[in-house]
Amino acid sequence: MTEPSQTPVVVSRIQNRRGIQDQFNALYPAGYTGIGGFGSGNYDPAFNIENYPAVLMTGELALCTDSRNLYMGNINGEYVRLGTVGSGVLLNTLVPQLRATLPPTSTFTVIPELSYLATPFATFLYSSTDSILNNWNTVGNNFSKNGQLQITAIIPAAANPVTLTDTGTEINPGSYTLNFIAQYGVNNYINILYKHNFPSSLTFNSTDIKWIPF
Repeated sequence: MTEPSQTPVVVSRIQNRRGIQDQFNALYPAGYTGIGGFGSGNYDPAFNIENYPAVLMTGELALCTDSRNLYMGNINGEYVRLGTVGSGVLLNTLVPQLRATLPPTSTFTVIPELSYLATPFATFLYSSTDSILNNWNTVGNNFSKNGQLQITAIIPAAANPVTLTDTGTEINPGSYTLNFIAQYGVNNYINILYKHNFPSSLTFNSTDIKWIPF
């Protein structure tokens, strides 16, 4: 029996990397969320392959062993967060989780991890405690809040183009406050800002729900 002729197939190998979350973050401009890519200028005008040669290649995977986050490289310096690995379950890509440390500040300050390309609406489910441990399930000593940020926006040229509603339940025996606002930043991004008068930093964890366009 004569075997059919076959066309050679070139298979490109997908590389894998592992390390801690801080090492992954250091591959990109501070606060970069994987959207925009080279030349976007939203976080660093000099964001290009020459200045950031260690970004994930297209299809390359990176596992952060401390935060359990899993990422895949996209084209042009972008990346996709696949989810968080835990108890054998990979979370849906539409519900990414993030973690940030919020130092005390008397003026509203941008949370870089929450900046996103403008949409008519966005919802962030969040929790915040006065525990600074890496495990976001650690109970706070004197403060815990479980809340939701709802952001509604119209075009930035309009008057009052962004509104934010903060709802939640908290345990706060002191006279301290944690507040949030939303406003347009550069390149049609919406920024979430915070301020609080707690004597130490707060840990902020968030899951945002993204809608898939038709």
